Amino acid sequence: MEYRGIDISKYQGNVDFKKVKDTGIQFIIARIGYGMYENQKDPKFEENYKGAIENNLPVGVYLYSYALSVEDAEKEADVCLKWLNKRRLNLPVYYDIEDKSQETLSKQTLTDMCTAFCRKIEKAGYWAGVYANKYWLTTHLDSKTLEDKFTIWVAQYNDQNTYKGKYDMWQYTSNGKVNGINGNVDMNILYRDIFSDRNGNDNEENPQPTLPNLSNYKGDSIVDALKSVGYDSSFESRAKLYKEAGFNDYYTGSAVQNINLLRRLQGNYQSDYYPKTTYKGFSLVDGLKSIGVDSSFNNRTKIANKNGIKKYTGSIFQNNKLLNLLKQGTLKRA
Repeated sequence: MEYRGIDISKYQGNVDFKKVKDTGIQFIIARIGYGMYENQKDPKFEENYKGAIENNLPVGVYLYSYALSVEDAEKEADVCLKWLNKRRLNLPVYYDIEDKSQETLSKQTLTDMCTAFCRKIEKAGYWAGVYANKYWLTTHLDSKTLEDKFTIWVAQYNDQNTYKGKYDMWQYTSNGKVNGINGNVDMNILYRDIFSDRNGNDNEENPQPTLPNLSNYKGDSIVDALKSVGYDSSFESRAKLYKEAGFNDYYTGSAVQNINLLRRLQGNYQSDYYPKTTYKGFSLVDGLKSIGVDSSFNNRTKIANKNGIKKYTGSIFQNNKLLNLLKQGTLKRA
């Protein structure tokens, strides 16, 4: 399985995420900041994160490191976590290590810095990874030690990746062109389905949580409904419940989200999306059949049109895009 994505920062300016998604981009890695100080947050991060979430684009982040010691790396992890503020990510938090100021540090120190950063990130509940170019991975870092512990994102601007170590993502150019972005953008290929499952496990290995049954509640308040069955109705609890109920957008506690959550727990909600499939193959037809949906060309054309593909021909690229949405639970119903 291959997924196409981009990484962005303030240098991409104002991004039109709808246009980006319509081109077939399947995920976003946003720079959250650089260094260890609070004033080094990327000024476009909040906007970029919000744009990705609102357009159902899986999102991860990276922090550009200027650390010169393990202590510095831990401080960078601390400020990164403060900026994240417990928000949801679909992809890892990557430690971008490549600065010229770090080149004179020993391989052991640099590797220990990566480990220290990633360990703090993982302790907070996120999946951590290391980003570096091929030269750094083969010269400055003990890549074997890192790749056995964390996911690796390698940069090599070439028509093929010649890095011999283990990696999950490849940044293959910094001169990409994507509709919705003025100028160049980094392009990436992700080879592993790590969008929503931190451990990379199959769905059946992670049983779904038991949701509260609100079928007897007749009002319109999700807070009162949860209280009526003795369920925690705090914002944090509702945010967790919203995700567990299968909604894919970022929970803000809006009236629309609350009523949708209530209706789903009452058994009266018809989702705008097809249910997430557990099918693991590469055929859109078989994927649709796995959830009992008409897989004829005519119906696939309707589904494609609903999901932003206006001229559906049944090409491999189009089918792959739709299948990936189905596997993520974000394929809109026709």
